[in-house]
Amino acid sequence: MLIKGVKILGLLLMIAFWAGNCQGQMENESNNDIGVALSSESTNLSYIWSVTGIEEGGQVIMLLRQEGEDLYGRAKFEPDSGQAWNGLVVGMIEDENVSLALTAQKGDALCGCRLRGEYDPASESISGDLLQVCDGNITRRGQFNAIWINPDLTSYSPAVVELSRPAEPSSGQNADASKTGQNAPLTEASAASPSPDSEKSRFHDVRQDADRILTGVGDISQIPIGMGGSGLP
Repeated sequence: MLIKGVKILGLLLMIAFWAGNCQGQMENESNNDIGVALSSESTNLSYIWSVTGIEEGGQVIMLLRQEGEDLYGRAKFEPDSGQAWNGLVVGMIEDENVSLALTAQKGDALCGCRLRGEYDPASESISGDLLQVCDGNITRRGQFNAIWINPDLTSYSPAVVELSRPAEPSSGQNADASKTGQNAPLTEASAASPSPDSEKSRFHDVRQDADRILTGVGDISQIPIGMGGSGLP
């Protein structure tokens, strides 16, 4: 009986030990899941950022909004001299990995820039590599760095972009246009239309010779046949 009791007690101890290990493992896994969830929820990139590396002439200002893992917003470039531009941004964040795509009209060229980097919670910055394409050609490869400068998204305003004006016609074109308007060659319709002088040379108004016919004075050689003086009383 004593030996049997010892065996039963040992079995109960083993069951209790196994149950404790299982419960501890489940608690650890649950805590890890909660930690991951809290980490992804605490990463908030909804700021106005200053990004270097996209343009050689200065910093690009980027507004980012975050909804879950989705990122979207706007960007602008306002150099002291040169062409300013506005753009749109879309992307996502997964863990600490950030991917962004920026599209902008730079003068006459349509450009797209891919930003792929990692968010550093300690410095609250994003850094990584970029690839820029304009009108279908790669124009830049390099590194970028972004730091947030303002949490107030309403303070963002787009850049003032001066629209390109169409080229004015040259002086030669103006001269041709003036010549076309003033001394244009006769068209087929105008050439076919007889002038008043030509009409006068083809037809003679006998009423103009009435005085000469009645008085017999003047040259009446232009009077058509059948209307001579012999027909008068």
